[in-house]
Amino acid sequence: MDNFERFLHSHGDDRILVISPGGNHGDTLIHMGLEKKLRELGIEFEAVNLEREGWRRPLLGLKYLMNIASWRLGLRWIFKLLDAEGFDLLLFEGGGYMNDLWYGPALMKEALRHDKPIVVAPQSYWFRDGGFMELLRGGRSITLFCREPYSHRHLTEIGIPPSVEVLLAEDTALYLEAEDLEGYIEPVENDYDLICLRDDRESAISRDLRRSILNEAANPIVMDISKRGSFKDFVSIIANADRVYTDRLHVAILAAILGKETLLIGNRYHKNRGVYEYSLRRFPWVSYVEADGGGQP
Repeated sequence: MDNFERFLHSHGDDRILVISPGGNHGDTLIHMGLEKKLRELGIEFEAVNLEREGWRRPLLGLKYLMNIASWRLGLRWIFKLLDAEGFDLLLFEGGGYMNDLWYGPALMKEALRHDKPIVVAPQSYWFRDGGFMELLRGGRSITLFCREPYSHRHLTEIGIPPSVEVLLAEDTALYLEAEDLEGYIEPVENDYDLICLRDDRESAISRDLRRSILNEAANPIVMDISKRGSFKDFVSIIANADRVYTDRLHVAILAAILGKETLLIGNRYHKNRGVYEYSLRRFPWVSYVEADGGGQP
């Protein structure tokens, strides 16, 4: 039982509101792993996907976007997104959104309006300054789980308020096993290698490494599958690949679970390297290279 499982077990009598910001197919894996663990522990919970709810309720979606804009502009106002009545604990799903690159701090700011303890499931954190920790200095009981030691050290260095606890635990997608995903796999006849690379603000791969991978891969499919097609398509294309080259962390995690020879490439900050060192290195078929082509840690 890891730190996160022990935490959940200690809150076994609580009714938990699970907050998912939405996202891509990798975030679906994170959600599936978390729900699997909550059910195994017999915990009562309700999950809200803010992205999905935003599409269903346009006014909520607009408030969600305006909260993100408010945080980025340094403004104080924030709109209510969550109905926390009747819940004992607010639980943010894990991922890589609680940092200055994405929108997690805006969600935390809204959650702090509710008089409830807050926990963030295993995340990668990165902030330019101590503004995020200043946000947490109100004395509320908050537990931040890091999915790799670099984030743990980073939070410690920028200053942890007395009421905030920081712990290490693995990404919740790693609670999944190959058997949990069998129903999503459709076999194909063609042999191919999958090259799945980011094209967003986290991408850091060098031209030379990209060229080297393209030359090495056999019959490659080159596609960022993280948001394309259905979740079933996402799982199937990884499951049927001979080899996987990716800087998408959850493409690598799924490939690792399914036993695929995988090269994980570094991203803009410590996320990929950290999760490889802390979790994925135990899979002998997974290797790591820095975004500039440097060797394994």
